[in-house]
Amino acid sequence: MKKTVTDGSFLDHLEELRQRILLILLWFFVASCLVYVFKNQLLKVILQPLGGLQEKIVFVSPVEPFFSVIKVSLFCGFLLSFPFMLYQLYLFVKPALKPTQAKVMLWSTVASQVLFYAGALFAHFFIVPAGLRILFSFGTGLMQPMITIGYYLSFLMWMIMGISIVFQVPVVMTFLVISEILSLEALARIRKPVIVGSFVVAALITPTTDMITQIIIAGIMVVLYEITILILRIIYKYKLLIKDNLY
Repeated sequence: MKKTVTDGSFLDHLEELRQRILLILLWFFVASCLVYVFKNQLLKVILQPLGGLQEKIVFVSPVEPFFSVIKVSLFCGFLLSFPFMLYQLYLFVKPALKPTQAKVMLWSTVASQVLFYAGALFAHFFIVPAGLRILFSFGTGLMQPMITIGYYLSFLMWMIMGISIVFQVPVVMTFLVISEILSLEALARIRKPVIVGSFVVAALITPTTDMITQIIIAGIMVVLYEITILILRIIYKYKLLIKDNLY
């Protein structure tokens, strides 16, 4: 007989959750240590967007280089650990799911990971350089840029996490449709509020006040929204096949 989350005691499930959290923390520690080993090579890639606009990377505190390296190691360790975190979450809730639900969640987990990394790469190689060029342009001929490593890393990490979260829009929308919380028709009807909300979210997650960067991020959300609706329309017949067995 298949075991479900309702079987066994509540303490058993807490113990399983504790073990999975410990596994995640261990994986995160190992990943961060591996990143630290290759810190110099990684820093060259991370600092590339700023290096094209500022001759030298500066620091204003004796401990800033050390803490910057630790910050990079922990952040990249988290990025490397993200798939493992989602997989552990999937394994924890899988016993409570029907086979179809488990399949949907597995595919959602994979899609979430792919989109997360796609967002991180897009932010690093496009959004961050574009945002820096726009911001630096306001001081051209009047001010000399001397951005410290600490401020730059905070800007970079905030942007990467923000864009990576934005790239989860298709996963959330697909879940809402498959779970029948919202229909495709409802998603299409709320298009205008979604566009307005995209600009609000972009303003909240963007660590800058320039409108160009915010418009770009809002545009990404709107494009992802429209593409997801189009894809869901294409696979809607498949959704009809599984909806009766989903719950």
